[in-house]
Amino acid sequence: MINLSTFFKVHFNNNKISDNNLKKFTEIHLQRLAAKNGGGQYTTMITDTTTAYTNYFGKMTNEDTKFAIQQGMTFTMNNVVKSFKETVSQKEGTIRGQWGVQSAEYQEFFPLGVTEYSNGILANMELLMTRFADAATLHQAQLGAPFVNTFTGLKTSFINARQAQLLKIGEVTDAKTETSQNRDLLEIQLMKNVLNLAIEYLGNEAEGLDFFDQSFIRDNAPEVPTPPTP
Repeated sequence: MINLSTFFKVHFNNNKISDNNLKKFTEIHLQRLAAKNGGGQYTTMITDTTTAYTNYFGKMTNEDTKFAIQQGMTFTMNNVVKSFKETVSQKEGTIRGQWGVQSAEYQEFFPLGVTEYSNGILANMELLMTRFADAATLHQAQLGAPFVNTFTGLKTSFINARQAQLLKIGEVTDAKTETSQNRDLLEIQLMKNVLNLAIEYLGNEAEGLDFFDQSFIRDNAPEVPTPPTP
């Protein structure tokens, strides 16, 4: 049987892994996380890894990586908005059945009708979500906790996704930070990612390894040359 101590080691803490190869490995890993982030499940992992990356290497200059991350965040946020609009439309019948269209309670949820939500745009989406979640909370006794939790959860997911989308990647320093401590933090973050993905894809090695390109960190990996400064 494999020695269990293997799972407690930071395998990226290896002087055979050059900075250039670690940089490329991390960038590809971030791209692949972003590509699979449709449901937002990897948003925290992407944000934490991007922070560790920029703290060590400085500003992220790989445009493909930045674009992939931003697109992944945007896709996640748009999915939350879509889900909110669809859920409001579905639950309108519940509210109408509970109080009637002419009631004060119905007006709390739909002061301008259901179309205000279906036509909602990014600029007013948090306002609409807050209004609906607050009204649901106020009337939890009649609507039930699951109803309230659905809309407070959508609001939280939207705010988190919106903040992640607006995160300015690489807003630290243009110069590379040379401290070994910051490399340690990146190595630890990457190891956390490996372990968390291994748990998620336990028994499905092929799909779990799709998040990584090991060619840059294996012992036989060729050194990636640093392009000359123009």
